[in-house]
Amino acid sequence: MRIQPLTATFTSIGNQAFLRSDVKYRYFWDVTRGEVVPNIGSISLREILSLVLKTILKKGDLQDDYFLLSIDLSESRDGQLRNLPSVNRIGSDKLLLKDADMIITKLGATRGYVFDNTLKGKNLIGSTELIPYKMIGDSYLPAFLKYLLLLPVYLNAFSYLESGKTPSHWRVAPLDLLRIKIPKVPLATQCEVLSKIRAYQEKINKLNDSQTDATTLIDRVFADEFGYAPSVYQEKAKDHIYQKEFVALSRSFILRSSVKFQHPKYDYTDEILCRYPTVKLKTLCSQRIHRGVQPEYDSNGDILVVKTVNLKHGYLDFSESAHVTQQFFESNSEASVQKEDILISSTGEGRGKVDIYELEEPAIADSHISIVRLKNNINPYYVLYFMHSLLGKLQLETLEMAIKGTPEIYAHQLEQMRIIDLPPKRQHSIVEEIRKQLLELQKQRTQVQRLRDQIDEIFMQTIVN
Repeated sequence: MRIQPLTATFTSIGNQAFLRSDVKYRYFWDVTRGEVVPNIGSISLREILSLVLKTILKKGDLQDDYFLLSIDLSESRDGQLRNLPSVNRIGSDKLLLKDADMIITKLGATRGYVFDNTLKGKNLIGSTELIPYKMIGDSYLPAFLKYLLLLPVYLNAFSYLESGKTPSHWRVAPLDLLRIKIPKVPLATQCEVLSKIRAYQEKINKLNDSQTDATTLIDRVFADEFGYAPSVYQEKAKDHIYQKEFVALSRSFILRSSVKFQHPKYDYTDEILCRYPTVKLKTLCSQRIHRGVQPEYDSNGDILVVKTVNLKHGYLDFSESAHVTQQFFESNSEASVQKEDILISSTGEGRGKVDIYELEEPAIADSHISIVRLKNNINPYYVLYFMHSLLGKLQLETLEMAIKGTPEIYAHQLEQMRIIDLPPKRQHSIVEEIRKQLLELQKQRTQVQRLRDQIDEIFMQTIVN
């Protein structure tokens, strides 16, 4: 095996918009010349796509109803604008996307959030991390380009272009994206390929539509066990005008008078919890609940970092992983994560996601995550699923506090969370029923992945020659 050094000239660095000398970036532009798939002919994306002038909608009430494209609620590598929620109020600034032909994220590009705008002309908005593009000419179909950029080889290419102070902030600049080269594919061939994959995509959509998300499955089991109806809560949640007596302020375990905290929808949760014996979460823990630490990332590190982006509120996804050194890990042992620790995203827009760490290898949690380590005699999956249920979800909502506009769920407040106290045998029965249903859900997801692999294969056969 021969190690070949990589060299870069000042001229090659200076010829680009971004003066970057990092190895991956220089390799992509100086060695591969921006060509991801070797092909006889290629064309850069800037000859096909151009940026759309941005229009920002400020947070607050909107004058009309809008479809909201949320990265957090979108499946990676799906690329479908289907079943989007309609909103008339937004909690943060959003980007108007109605005039775009293509929509591509700049944050977390390797996860595959690329969309062809099948809702063009309609009121569509999304995160300011989403970039709208228009097609130049008609040599490429937006749908074909979407599937092409969702191929694993292109998602890997995005990783060469990412930059940012930490992995959670890594972005691909639109100017770099537009310089990527793709194979030249005749329009007739594009139509033929899209025709071939149509049946696969329809099967994927059908499977996705038939799937019940994990949280809903968990809620059904808990609703049957504890006698509550999510539909009743949904009706109460629609109330916009309500009254509260002053005496009611003293009945909750946190003395807060905010409109959100006192909303009657939370009374429904309290009614259910009052029917059963409960214990505070802190009594189930083997140590105090606490946050992780701000990592000092090292691409050559051996210790896995658990970040908010890895929490999917149903499973931990480490397809986009970051690491720290063994030395940093040992110096910050209080932030270490052990098998069956419950992890809760506790700050910012992604707060309230709850997952369990199931790996044997050591890891460390970043400062946005609270670590819940339970006693050995406590079933961690019962506590996990309880937090996923309506009974846990609404408690997490009421624990939130906003300091300088940033929502936070503090560790000392998490310790006050009430968990219905059940005998171990009954806890085990609930956990096994949920696992049984989640296993069926996983089988459906596996089918979806197989179909996506078949689509990828068709595209690779088309563009590699």
